[in-house]
Amino acid sequence: MFDIHLHQRQRHILHIDADAFFASVEQILNPALRGKAVLVGGPTDTNGIVSAASYEARKFGIKSGMAMYLAKRKCPGAIVVHGNFDAYRNFSRRMYKIFCEFTPDVEMASIDEAYLDITGCCRGEGWAMETVQSTVSGRISVTGDTFCDHDNHEAETLARRILMEIYKKLGLSVSCGMASSKMVAKVASSTYKPHKLSIVPYGKERDFLAPLQLRAMPGIGPKTFEVLSRVGLTTLGNLSSMKMTEVIDKLGVGAVGLWKRACGVDNSEVISTQALPKSISKEHTFYQRETSKKNLLRELKNLSVMVFEKLRKYRMKASTICIKIRYFREGASSQWHRDNAQIENLKPNIFQDFSFQKHLDFPTCSDKKLFMFAKNLFLENLADEPVRLIGIGVSGLKQNYNLTIFERDEEEEGLFYSIDKIRQAYGEDALKYGVD
Repeated sequence: MFDIHLHQRQRHILHIDADAFFASVEQILNPALRGKAVLVGGPTDTNGIVSAASYEARKFGIKSGMAMYLAKRKCPGAIVVHGNFDAYRNFSRRMYKIFCEFTPDVEMASIDEAYLDITGCCRGEGWAMETVQSTVSGRISVTGDTFCDHDNHEAETLARRILMEIYKKLGLSVSCGMASSKMVAKVASSTYKPHKLSIVPYGKERDFLAPLQLRAMPGIGPKTFEVLSRVGLTTLGNLSSMKMTEVIDKLGVGAVGLWKRACGVDNSEVISTQALPKSISKEHTFYQRETSKKNLLRELKNLSVMVFEKLRKYRMKASTICIKIRYFREGASSQWHRDNAQIENLKPNIFQDFSFQKHLDFPTCSDKKLFMFAKNLFLENLADEPVRLIGIGVSGLKQNYNLTIFERDEEEEGLFYSIDKIRQAYGEDALKYGVD
């Protein structure tokens, strides 16, 4: 068995999360609500659930998702607002525009949170923001030619300026985590709230995560937590201290990705929301006409591996599978004259394309599920004729933000995420699987 050499890229990634977003927007729109316990939810003051609670309400132990009647019991004086989602979307769009003024690499993770890659965007403008506190996890010390203390100072300055622009232009309080990865930045922004900038220096990611409870990491839901607890793990440090072989032995290969994140390693890209693909496809043209069904299926599998891996690279799921087949067919007879010589019944090569698609009942990024549909769709529509080209594609794409590797469909998807990581580390031939 082998271990993976862990390497974290040096970057400046921000995770910005609006504090009590829905409730904060309501307080901005109605100044009479400022400083008061506000609950957004319904449909009535006593029925339904709490969608958001202001920090004044949270002091009473009220949380999002809590039954409204229970929240009112904890804080009888709380003011219930039934929500203005048009206003929330408007504030979200305005926040996104502010982000784009500083970097083109903006990935909206939800209506009230975003990832920003500000690596290389610092210009030394010396902007200071006194209203935002800073929680620095350790001394900033970065080695190597790419970053230096000056780079980190400029990145911190830029992060403060972004937060200040949001507060000045929108009146919104936001929390921000800055780290070398999306995952660590998100944990940092969630750990220190509200209205704080939290910095995890490069090289300190594992130290920062180690004392935190397992639930602090995004993607560890109830089922995952139960599995991890069953083997005696309580903190992220317990998980990161394990060897990779031990992780596979006790938790399975699907847990390798989770273990790497617990070690502070997450090299996933910040994908601009505007740059997300609408569809992903791959084609292969055969040099000669192909008639072997076995060879066709083998090539379809090879294409699918590339398409589905790219799908997961964008952290997306697909709800439609597409197949393309180009047949080699002879055309109708023709005749032409040259130098007074007549050539009759010349049959030129004719290529005809056919496309088929199937809509899935559920979006997924699992190779096993997607290829099963692709294979069936291909065989159902394959004619007994020579094939010149085949292609496979996915569409109906949606982003998947909360990967949990042990829960139902997510367990299988987590396995293929782990396979992707192993291939990236050891090459495409490190792991292969058959057509069936």
